[in-house]
Parts: sequence; C-alpha cells; structure tokens
Amino acid sequence: MTALLVTIMVVLYSFQSLFCKLFSEKYNSGSPALTSTVFSIFFGGFAGLVTLIISGFQFSPSPITWICGLSNAVMLLIYNTAMIQASRTGSYSFQMICMLFGAIVLQLVFGVVFQGESLSAMQLIAIVLMLISFVLINLKGLSLKGSSKKFLFWCAALFFSNGIYSILMNLQQQQMNGAQRNEMIILSYLGMAVMYAILQLFKDRKALVQGFKIPKKPFRYLIICCVCATTAVHMLVYILTLVDATILYTIDNGGVLMLSVIYSCILFKEKLSKMQLLGILMAIASIIMLSL
Repeated sequence: MTALLVTIMVVLYSFQSLFCKLFSEKYNSGSPALTSTVFSIFFGGFAGLVTLIISGFQFSPSPITWICGLSNAVMLLIYNTAMIQASRTGSYSFQMICMLFGAIVLQLVFGVVFQGESLSAMQLIAIVLMLISFVLINLKGLSLKGSSKKFLFWCAALFFSNGIYSILMNLQQQQMNGAQRNEMIILSYLGMAVMYAILQLFKDRKALVQGFKIPKKPFRYLIICCVCATTAVHMLVYILTLVDATILYTIDNGGVLMLSVIYSCILFKEKLSKMQLLGILMAIASIIMLSL
C-alpha cells in the first residue's frame, strides 16, 4: 500500500512539473519574474485555502508547527526567487542538479548527524546511484563556462532552500507524531503566497494586477498543476510518517526527474541522449534497490 501511495505521489509531482512547464510556455506576462510571482501566489493561495476548506476551517497550530511552517514559507520564497535568478545567469542543468542534490544530501546529513538515523549499505549505494543519475540526465547542458559568482550564489540558495524545506517538512511531522499536517501545509504555502504578494505590491502593484489577467488556456494548465501539486504535498506529508525521509525524497526527486524527461521526449519531441538513457536506467535501479 505504501509503495502505491509513493508511486501516485511521484506521478502527481511529475504532472505538476509538466503542467507548470505548459503554463509557462502559454502564459506571456512579459517577464519571467512576474510569471513566477503570479504562479507562486496562485499556487500557494490555492494549496493553502483548499487545505483550510478540507480541514473544516480548523486551524490551531502548535509553536513548532508555526516555526516550521513559516520557515518553510520563507524557504519556498527563496527557492522560487533563486530558480528565476539562476535561470537568467547560467546553466539550467547545473541549477537543477543543485536543487535535486539539496533535497537529498541535506536531509541525509541532518538525519545522520542530528537524528541518529542509519541507512544500510545497499540504501547508501542506491542514493549515490540516484545522485549520479541526476548528473547524467542533466549532462547535456551542464557547463559552468562563463558563469558568474551571482549564478553560483543562486545555485547555492537553491541547494539550501530545497534541502531545508525537505528537512522542515519531516521535522514537523516527527515532532508532532504525524499531527497538524493541514496546519503545516497552510502555513507553508499560504504563507509563501502572502509573502510574495506583499513583496510584489511594494515592487509594482500594477504589474501584479495585470499579471493575474490569465488567458483561458494557460489558466487551465495552472489549475491542473495546482490540483496535482496540492494533492501531492498532502500525500508527501502523510507518507513521511511511513517512510524514511531520505529514501522518500530520493525516490520522489529521482522519479519526477525521470518522468519529466520521458514527457519531454513524448510530448515535446526532445531526443533522448545515451547519457540521459543511462541516467534513467540508474534512477530505476536506485528506486528498485530502495524499495526492497
């Protein structure tokens, strides 16, 4: 049953990535930063408000949930900002590797150093295989030639923000024994949306108002993306009580990247290189080893 839940979660997160890409391609705001801001506010508001409705408007977070939730809202804000800034100044493949490594490596280090967790030799080998697969899948566009210190700074921000987000999600569930999942999601995502909205209102209120005039087609993609992502994050927070966080994040990130490459080949006619194929096979082997 747990394996089925993890599979569904990975598929939903891959759909989030797919429909986010379709939304970005069809929606023309005139500015990548504004596009990301509109997406973040809408998605954060959608996930937070839907969760609040599902919970019957019951909202009574403990101090630890307040701290973890609002901290995660900040991490999401930094993550989205870093994605935009890094994509403007350097290799997209390198920033993807930094983002993916962050979620796994930081959680692994935190679990071992601060929580006394231990993994078997096979699990460690599987995680290393997955990390190598990330590099192989992104190898085609991997280059730091001409990259500025600013680009490396934003890549580091991606690494740490994605990793700390993952740690906080797991930490809150451990501290609360699986309770207050809805409160954690509301604080993380609605908090992120509110922070983004406040910053954009100070920056350019007219642009924000104009940005929410979304045409029908990209709006449909946005809604589907939000539904998939909101469902997936609910499943993630629940599954964290059933599966070791490092293993779960390894399977999740590897599975989503692998499916995203497959979607690109099928839907966008992108050619699969030999290195990408090898990376996908290594990711599959890693997932199988972690599932045993």
